[in-house]
Amino acid sequence: MELQNTDTQEDKINNLKLSIAFAFERTRSDPFKIDGMIKDILTEFPRLQSEKITEAIRNGSLGKYGRTFRLSTQEVCYWIREYIKPIKQDRL
Repeated sequence: MELQNTDTQEDKINNLKLSIAFAFERTRSDPFKIDGMIKDILTEFPRLQSEKITEAIRNGSLGKYGRTFRLSTQEVCYWIREYIKPIKQDRL
């Protein structure tokens, strides 16, 4: 996992909001209040750079990790875990 370098917490939140908004659009999911989702994601992946999280959300919302039937915090965290799997394996 990559360490946070220049991202401020506010930058991460803004990047996540935009990424998740696009994910709602791509998955044709009804948008809902995402503040709780963002809080959970940042708690689960505190040291991961926002660019990596954004890339994982983009990949997931485009179907790289399988088809999404319901966009949720659980689904987004799954996408991020799938995204970082190869990174973790390379470091072993």
